Amino acid sequence: MSPSNSVKGTLATLLAALFAAAASTLCCLGPLLYLVFGISAAGLTGIPALSWLQFPMIVLSVGLMLRGFWRLYLSPRPVCVNVVSRRALLWLYWLSVPLLVVIMSYPYVLPWFWEWME
Repeated sequence: MSPSNSVKGTLATLLAALFAAAASTLCCLGPLLYLVFGISAAGLTGIPALSWLQFPMIVLSVGLMLRGFWRLYLSPRPVCVNVVSRRALLWLYWLSVPLLVVIMSYPYVLPWFWEWME
């Protein structure tokens, strides 16, 4: 494996984890955006049909983030850093972790937050 493929693989893992986390919220994100912008929700009857994807996408995103952690910290063959420095990869990883947690937890936290705000 060439050095650039290793960095590309690590970045691809981070991006795939973020995509999976975003995809896990499809059932809730659409109605929330329509509610925020005041658009009628009559056409949103098909979005709840995607709710079955939420759990598999959460599992996929957590698995990909664990793979990224393993590649950055525990792998016997460290990530080659010809294109991007290891420090930059660590920053990207630790910046993506809170984003991933927010995206995955907001369907559960948002109702609690709205109840708290009332």
